[in-house]
Amino acid sequence: MEELYITHYFYPGTDPWKNIMNLPEQEAFRVAAELADKHKDTTSFGRFSDFANYYPDRKRADEYVREEFIKLGGRPELKHPYSFVLGECEYLRNWFDTNDKIVLALSDISDEQISFTLGDSCALLIHGEEPVVLTKAMLLDEISACDGSVEEYCKKSLGRYAYIEVQLWADRSIYRR
Repeated sequence: MEELYITHYFYPGTDPWKNIMNLPEQEAFRVAAELADKHKDTTSFGRFSDFANYYPDRKRADEYVREEFIKLGGRPELKHPYSFVLGECEYLRNWFDTNDKIVLALSDISDEQISFTLGDSCALLIHGEEPVVLTKAMLLDEISACDGSVEEYCKKSLGRYAYIEVQLWADRSIYRR
């Protein structure tokens, strides 16, 4: 099987290791308003202009995925994960309108600190669908069943979804090299 990696795209000049959901609620709303105002013409900050709707949806999605991951044996250190995508995703790269990204080898990440959903977990819940949560071992088994081809697995599994969302549940400091 090919070496797998995860990618986090981020807007230039922002700290990719900050998650607005880890802030106290009032501060999260204040920061969201500042970001929305500062980046009015940027797709990736659109969710912050409607933060009153985004915040509870994101919170619910994070809680759902975390609880399901724990049931599968995960041991998340964080309440809200860092969001990545398996491999690359042109859709998200364009959404952030950047080539700025963090890339981590999947093999460097503890199985107990990473989960996966087929599609965007928040969008799925908004549309009334429960995300399918996978552990790293489950994902690797499913890819192996597709002759080790991530591309074939994605064709078979994603359907209308643009990517496999990755939730990194550990503090970033252990991944810095």
